[in-house]
Amino acid sequence: MKKLWSVSLIAFSLAVLAFAFSPRVARAGDAESEKLAALGKALRYTLKTTEPTSAIDTGGAAILVKAPLATVRKIVTSYGSYKTFITPFDQSRVLSKRKGTSEVYLQVPILNGAAHIWTVADMSPPTKDGADEVITGRFKRGNVADFRARWRLRAVDEHHTIVKLELLVAPKLPFPPSAVTAQLVRAADKAVTAVRNRAQGAAPAGARTATSAAAPSTPPSAAASAPAAAASAPAAAESNTDAARQGGEQSGAATPAAPQESVSELSEADEDNVRRYKDVARR
Repeated sequence: MKKLWSVSLIAFSLAVLAFAFSPRVARAGDAESEKLAALGKALRYTLKTTEPTSAIDTGGAAILVKAPLATVRKIVTSYGSYKTFITPFDQSRVLSKRKGTSEVYLQVPILNGAAHIWTVADMSPPTKDGADEVITGRFKRGNVADFRARWRLRAVDEHHTIVKLELLVAPKLPFPPSAVTAQLVRAADKAVTAVRNRAQGAAPAGARTATSAAAPSTPPSAAASAPAAAASAPAAAESNTDAARQGGEQSGAATPAAPQESVSELSEADEDNVRRYKDVARR
């Protein structure tokens, strides 16, 4: 009897272990994706800024996207298209590409259009960091003191991806660090939400309707605004065309895949604008 009990106990233990390590339960055990799926929108957070340190905390946001990793990656790396779906960018263009690194010019109106903030940043190619793919933006020049951006992409399964954006913008104007961080968090939220809206519109129909234990259906939320607007005062109102496009995203209308971006140089007028914005920042 004792021997029979021991054999039964061993068999039961093996069955529990097999169930625990099955692929279905492994997906269900992804606590992060479960939390984001239950939230149904972006999760905001902050990080201490290091390497180098800053009094301004980095603002971040994470969201679950019902689209494959490849679809999300294509949208995130279409830097020249940011102005078409992440408002209120009024300029976003790729100046050059070299060995997978894109030199990107970004411009955002502030102070109700009275001035602009702009930056040129190097965006790295996606690199592996554990289970994540990481795309890092590093400041080169602009009318801000510093700019850093880090996208993190992680495939939950073949139909779901976790997207994170962590932002730092250090303005030259003397804004309180806590106020800047609050703007950065909101901007990161709106940026990852915009990526989700576009990715779910661009994803194949099968991926949009697929469900899993780790990722129940996520309702659409408001279309997003630009990460770079985080550093300063409220941005100028968007055009009627942008508003109509946002309305389409909010109503769940399918959004076409991100267009191919072009590599271009700043025009003579843009160079004049850059010099003018520098003068505004100095004053």
